[in-house]
Amino acid sequence: MKRNPKQVHRALFLALQADAKNYPGGIKALAEALDLNGSTLANGLNPDHDCPPPTFATIVEIILLAQAKRTTFQICSLTGQTTMDIDMGSADLNEESQVKHFLSLVAAASACLSAGTEHLKDGKFDASERKELAPLLLELNQVTASLYKRFSE
Repeated sequence: MKRNPKQVHRALFLALQADAKNYPGGIKALAEALDLNGSTLANGLNPDHDCPPPTFATIVEIILLAQAKRTTFQICSLTGQTTMDIDMGSADLNEESQVKHFLSLVAAASACLSAGTEHLKDGKFDASERKELAPLLLELNQVTASLYKRFSE
């Protein structure tokens, strides 16, 4: 007996349903924007309902319209990946911008390594140390992604 894909990938459909509900006006407004019946869309997103899920094309449109971050995270997690909010900005490809961003990367890495090394003197990271390091790691990732964008275009 074939299982309902909404049950097999329940976490994904719960995320998709939550993102759709957060769309301004909820699932009904989202359905209108997609030119779909509101009840059909709501039932299609509900992992506890037996009707078939929306088409792949509809799911992609929901992700785009609703800026579905929960859904994107769940999709990435299916392949062992993760997402994070990063303002990639516009890629200024001039040499001065690349040097500036590289120096920002060096500064972010230095701050993270300095704090991490200091906290690791006792051989562990306690809760307050992890709380301090988390934003430093996020900053390092963001600067790295921004620099990568400038180098790869």
